Amino acid sequence: MSGIYIHIPYCKQACHYCDFHFSTSMKTKNEMIDCIVKEMDIRESEFSKKIDSLYIGGGTPSLMTNLELETIFNGLEKKISIGDIKEITIEINPEDLISEKLEFYKEIGINRLSIGIQSMNNNILKWMNRSHDTNQVINGLNNTKVAGFENINLDFIYGTPKNLSRDYKSELLEILKFNPTHLSCYHLTIEDGTYFGHLEKNKKIKRIEDDISQQEFRWISEKLKSKNYQHYEISNFAVQGKESFHNSNYWNQSSYIGLGPGAHSFRNSTRRWNISNNRLYIKNIKAGIPYFEQEVLSPYDIVNEKIMLGLRTLNGLDKDHVFSIVPKAIKEGIESKLNTFLKDEILLSTNNIISMNPEKWLLSEYVSRELFILKE
Repeated sequence: MSGIYIHIPYCKQACHYCDFHFSTSMKTKNEMIDCIVKEMDIRESEFSKKIDSLYIGGGTPSLMTNLELETIFNGLEKKISIGDIKEITIEINPEDLISEKLEFYKEIGINRLSIGIQSMNNNILKWMNRSHDTNQVINGLNNTKVAGFENINLDFIYGTPKNLSRDYKSELLEILKFNPTHLSCYHLTIEDGTYFGHLEKNKKIKRIEDDISQQEFRWISEKLKSKNYQHYEISNFAVQGKESFHNSNYWNQSSYIGLGPGAHSFRNSTRRWNISNNRLYIKNIKAGIPYFEQEVLSPYDIVNEKIMLGLRTLNGLDKDHVFSIVPKAIKEGIESKLNTFLKDEILLSTNNIISMNPEKWLLSEYVSRELFILKE
């Protein structure tokens, strides 16, 4: 087990683009914390002594009180040695970056913050229905420096509709003044079930054109690389040595355990996911009845995931390893597709390591689907 993820499913308000599992009602929060700790007890045999990362996400984990967070850490301390974990991350909104909270985070062992900035334009933040403004971003980031946090990720969303007349370049340059060690730059996605999804169905919002998406992606990548950030995954940039341990566990197909409603786990070729319903999760945990579903991945499923995840990262994937389990007939078909992508310079090959051409990274999902191994 390389990593632990804990999902805190509460938010002050619903961002218009978000399709993660969360609730804006805090009525069950105290019960939820107790049930997450109880899930730790239920799954005690799954914990290992070697844990690289702990990631507390959501939702908005910074809505937890210090006592609630301490309850979670006390529960974990009974299973593992928190002091031995290399990277302990908590997601936090800019408005929650207050001195008292940050000092407690430092004291309890958190050594990395992931801050959901998304934009440095108040009109864009309002359009996204974010709960902060740019002054809170600036004040909050200054507070993190005073508190002594040196490992900080900032989330930034680009690819917003043209009619907003947004200057994403100046926003990113403003963010860079704070010298974050890591940036996650996500293209806006419009998902079914979200407010933006509703607007799109009613033709009240229009996605950005693909060529504009490519231009924005390339500009961000080149600008950050010029500032000595390594573009090590399609959406992630880091100064040397500050790549996310936790996300790398996912991309390397390492084992991890997910706690809380909606959280996913992966272990021994088995993927499981907890139910995405707060009250039902609490009810089932208390009753001692199943609160998750799971599936055992076939060797082909594992390889397909390896293809998908590898093509999202700078490290790429080992061609020989991918082909080691597939029959000759399937291998020949994939080899033909690979050669086409290599000829078109969509893929690159170095010592049998296949990777995406960084300029074509936005095509990684399409390329992965084309290379997927289909069951006979």
